[in-house]
Amino acid sequence: PIRIKYEISDIEPTQAAEPELPRHKMTTDETKTGKVWTSWATFLRDHTRFMVELPGYLAAYLWPGRSLDPITLESVMLTVNSVNTCPYCTGLHGQLARMAGAEPDAQAPAVKYATTFAHEAGRGADERAAFESLSKELGDRKASSVRSLCWALLWGKTTGNSINSTRSKLLSLDLMSLTALEVLVFAYYGPLFLVIGVLNALLTKAPPVPPWASTLVGATLYVPQMMHILPMGLASVAARGGSVA
Repeated sequence: PIRIKYEISDIEPTQAAEPELPRHKMTTDETKTGKVWTSWATFLRDHTRFMVELPGYLAAYLWPGRSLDPITLESVMLTVNSVNTCPYCTGLHGQLARMAGAEPDAQAPAVKYATTFAHEAGRGADERAAFESLSKELGDRKASSVRSLCWALLWGKTTGNSINSTRSKLLSLDLMSLTALEVLVFAYYGPLFLVIGVLNALLTKAPPVPPWASTLVGATLYVPQMMHILPMGLASVAARGGSVA
């Protein structure tokens, strides 16, 4: 018989074919926030971001070089609320816009960005491209203020809609369908949004105000929001193992 001697080094190992990966896979960070919070992952991720944006949110009202005029402020808020509309936000910012004399201009740079932000829930390539364009038109500092306002309104409308969804379940005695997340959001944020509802009714009687007064009202309303978002944001960072990404 003919014997062929092989050296081990002469044999090339067979390599398994690499699996074909999908062209794009949605990650947790890219998942868009819906009308209400339905998962802990999204809730914790969003509250981490809301907390990070708090300084920029206040700067949009008060910080030199970053502050925006009341018409721009309220136009941004109304625009973001136009997608997955929240009745609390409609009442509050509808009245604040009326008082400031704001009518959103669809061609204004801040409004164009806010429109994209609203549809993309602040995430993804389209939002990043829109923010880049905004930065070129307004400068990085004011563009960052606009983005912080958008995140603040995303918090407000998602929270308000989540509260209303849970309230509907409670009123219909659909208690078995309630989740721990829904109960948490309702218990923690419910009292704040009850006050907002009362304030909305009072603001219907308020007259138009000068720009400085509109700014003062907005900065004042920032305080109770910050007092609720900051603790929840810190808890979210802890729950995510210290990650602020």
